[in-house]
Amino acid sequence: MNSFSHEHAVENIIQTLIDLPEFLRKPILEGRLREFYLLDEQDKREVVSEILDTIPLFEGGKISALVKTWLAVLSNFDAARIVEILRLYCQEIMNSPGIIQKMPVEEITEIFCVLDYAQKQKLADCLKEAILSFHDKHKIITLIPESGLKALGMK
Repeated sequence: MNSFSHEHAVENIIQTLIDLPEFLRKPILEGRLREFYLLDEQDKREVVSEILDTIPLFEGGKISALVKTWLAVLSNFDAARIVEILRLYCQEIMNSPGIIQKMPVEEITEIFCVLDYAQKQKLADCLKEAILSFHDKHKIITLIPESGLKALGMK
C-alpha cells in the first residue's frame, strides 16, 4: 500500500514516463505542463520541489530521455511561461542548494546541447531571464556547474 502514498506518487509518475516511448511521453508531458500552469503558486512550488527531490533517485541514463522530451516540450511554450517555470526551479534550488550535487547535471547539460539550435536558444534565453530576475542572481550562478554555464553561453 505504501507504494501508492503521496511521497512516492511523483517517483511513480516519473518512472512511468521514463518507461513510455517518446511518441506517448511527449503528449502526456504537454498536457501535464498545461495543467501545471493552472495550479496556484504554492502547488507549483510543491510540484517543482517534489520533482527536484525525486530526479536524483533515478540513474542519469534513465532520466535522460525524459529530460530531453521535457525540454523539447517546454521550448514550445511561450517565453513568459518558460521563464515562470525555470524561475520556480531556480528558487527551489536556491532554497536547497545541496540538491544540485545530487542531480545528473552533466547528463542534463549534454541533453541540452543536443537540442536543435532554436530550442536551445529559447531555453537558454529564458533561463538567463529567470536568473536575472532574482536579487541574489549571483547565488544561482555559483550553483551552476561550469559545463552548464558554457552550454548557456554564460562562460
